[in-house]
Amino acid sequence: MRGRNNKIKMTKARFYIKDKVQEVGYRVHIIQKILNSGLNGTALNLADGRVEVRLEGEKEQIIEFYEELKKVSTPELAGNPGFYDLEFNADLNVPDSMRSSQALMLEQLSKGIVYIAGMNESIKGMSACIGGMDENIKGMNEKLDKLPERIAKELKEVLK
Repeated sequence: MRGRNNKIKMTKARFYIKDKVQEVGYRVHIIQKILNSGLNGTALNLADGRVEVRLEGEKEQIIEFYEELKKVSTPELAGNPGFYDLEFNADLNVPDSMRSSQALMLEQLSKGIVYIAGMNESIKGMSACIGGMDENIKGMNEKLDKLPERIAKELKEVLK
């Protein structure tokens, strides 16, 4: 929307996305879309399982962004999430998109580190089990080595 001096009128808005949108990479998906849209904004996980999207830009561009997200289904991420409560509010705090994306990358990295640490513990446990299996296999090999002697001895007794 252009005002008197051909300036673009910027506004701020937010909306919410519900259903299975957390722990599936959906926030990353939204932030990538924001970074590619020319809008400024972020996506925030809320304690109740929703994602809140905050945007800053031209009103028409925000509406277009919102409507496009509603149309495009992402079954690999979140199925068909519900979008609601598009609200325009000039007083909203809209964090910088680049800072939000960097913070998200750090968050994902920290989750990855925790996941890898858990895998490391599992591998240690599996190594201990494998070590025990090695001992069992050695014992079985010793028994198998003695088996031909035992078979031969029993055959001799049967054939007597």
